[in-house]
Amino acid sequence: MQPHDTEPVLETYNIEKIFELPETDNSTRLFHTTLFTRVRFSTHDHDTVLLDRFPDTKGASCCFLRLSPGKARTVRFLVRDIEQLESCSSGGWLLKAGEVTLPSYWIPQAPMLRTFDSSGRILSERPSPVVGFGTSPTALTVILEIHENMCLDLTVWRIDPRESDIQTGLEQPLALEKQPVYFWNSQTTYQAPADIYLYLCHGQMYVNRFIWPRKWKINSELDAYALYVTLSGLANATQKILYTLLKRQILFSVIGRQAQDGGWYHGEWTDAMESHYRFHNGAILLLEAALEEGFDDIVHNALERAASFVSSRTDNTDLGLWFLHDSLEDSVEGMNACWEQTGGAWIPSRVLGKSITNKMILNTHLDSTVTLDRYQEVTGDTQYAERVSSARTATQKLLALRPAEQLYRLVYWAIGLTLLPTPEAKRLPVAKRAIKRLTWKYLLPRIRLIKQTFPRFVMPGGFIERHLAPPHWGVGYFPVNIMDLARFWRRFPDENLADIISDAVRAVSDTGFLQYCAEEKPRHYALVVYIDALYQLYTMHKTPIYRRYLAEAVLCAEDTGLGLPPSALGADPEAIKKVQQVPCPSPKDNRLRIINLSGSGHRELLVINSTFTDLQLEFEGNTNSRFAWMTAEDQPASTNAPLSVPQRGWIWGRGN
Repeated sequence: MQPHDTEPVLETYNIEKIFELPETDNSTRLFHTTLFTRVRFSTHDHDTVLLDRFPDTKGASCCFLRLSPGKARTVRFLVRDIEQLESCSSGGWLLKAGEVTLPSYWIPQAPMLRTFDSSGRILSERPSPVVGFGTSPTALTVILEIHENMCLDLTVWRIDPRESDIQTGLEQPLALEKQPVYFWNSQTTYQAPADIYLYLCHGQMYVNRFIWPRKWKINSELDAYALYVTLSGLANATQKILYTLLKRQILFSVIGRQAQDGGWYHGEWTDAMESHYRFHNGAILLLEAALEEGFDDIVHNALERAASFVSSRTDNTDLGLWFLHDSLEDSVEGMNACWEQTGGAWIPSRVLGKSITNKMILNTHLDSTVTLDRYQEVTGDTQYAERVSSARTATQKLLALRPAEQLYRLVYWAIGLTLLPTPEAKRLPVAKRAIKRLTWKYLLPRIRLIKQTFPRFVMPGGFIERHLAPPHWGVGYFPVNIMDLARFWRRFPDENLADIISDAVRAVSDTGFLQYCAEEKPRHYALVVYIDALYQLYTMHKTPIYRRYLAEAVLCAEDTGLGLPPSALGADPEAIKKVQQVPCPSPKDNRLRIINLSGSGHRELLVINSTFTDLQLEFEGNTNSRFAWMTAEDQPASTNAPLSVPQRGWIWGRGN
């Protein structure tokens, strides 16, 4: 990695030599297993290399190179024996070797200039300017500019000719591999293998956006889990080893950031690097999935520590045990620090016997309950059974609260006026428009006062509130609550949730709520979360109306330019056990969207066409199943070949 002595001014980095760095006193083995190794190399200039290798392959490896910040300068990257540089169909660029015995290289993302704070949060980033480029019969050279006080990050894969299938797979993706998958935490879309490195930066997982209010990128195990589920679905569908290797990178990158106490810390709101337990649970779910796939003791040990951590992040309420939302709830000082950043104020309250700092956020409580109970299923460790049982009791009692029925009926009728899409709202009579404005301006900012006086989450009309204590009103979390209640119901099928969930679903699908969410970007994530909720519900109960709602929600998400949730590929390990997952076929026409509803011994697909023209349904790749196709009206589809999916419509099929 040292600059060439003949080039004292221009630092030169030879890429192939980086992949051959020997382990010395300047290196540290971070992981060393039969499936994955990661070694960190450091130089006297504080540059670092993370070198990922996959011992069960014939020669695939990935390098994360980080050049340390300092004075503004230019650097040269040199790759020898490269005959061709071309854009890759899976994103990034392929550097093809001139001889069949030599390795090729894949650069998934442009080199990035970044700044970080002392806790590792990304404060700024931009592509590094290319100021020179050259090719010769023996080498390819790129000269980059590094701005003052910015580091440079570069990710490169080396592909041995004995692993030529990896390169072929990158060059020839199926249509399914290029279709958008939406990650609701980052509120961004994954659309090709190269996009992984928008989230995976120098061996750590981040959100793929700068988060309000501090405008920084934080670490995110929730995005890691979304990627893991997505890649599992693509691995099933394509049988490409690349997706298996990428999953390992994500898994061990998450483990590598686990703190000594078993937790993951994020610092979304404050400088104190608080822990957000939904993110933490994302790591647990990922570890649980990996353990089911047969990973070793490293995964099991990390999972044990993670479960112990979240099991103690609780509050004892009059209802039972309540799982907290984040570590800021541990103290008044933490709550003050949070609200100072957001310009609001929190209201101390002991409603329902909770601690004054407990925000009583429903979706995180449900998520922790589900995640910890799944831990028991995966590991056989029952030490948290009583905690899970108490948390279930708290959930039952909370969902059963129905005080002030007439008051809430009036209040949520008024609130419903604020949730209308603009065209419908404009058609309201003058009196209702006035009520709508008064509700938006005066009632919603004070809704917490009503909820704390008459604590209740399930509202008349089907709406489910997210929390009791915070002053804001999170309408976008309504579909999140439905999704988490569906996950909760799947884990505890004896819970009496049918009426609550069906009322909530009707409050979304039988109104203009989806169109309302589609109107503004900050609410877009709710559309995709709702698709995930319906996927959970349909795969549990096969209720036909949920299939129709699911197709209609996909049409709305497509019109808004979003992708499908990771579960749509049929590899969500919560919903379908690994051994029961069925590969999702790839449509030849990239405009068709497929929800893979298969699993547990049956094959079922929902195919949606959001365009304004009929599209033919044909599959590519290795799809051997035959399907009996039905129309949206549950009538047999035409048997004429090729099968047609109607414009702005859908068909569904069951196979053998």
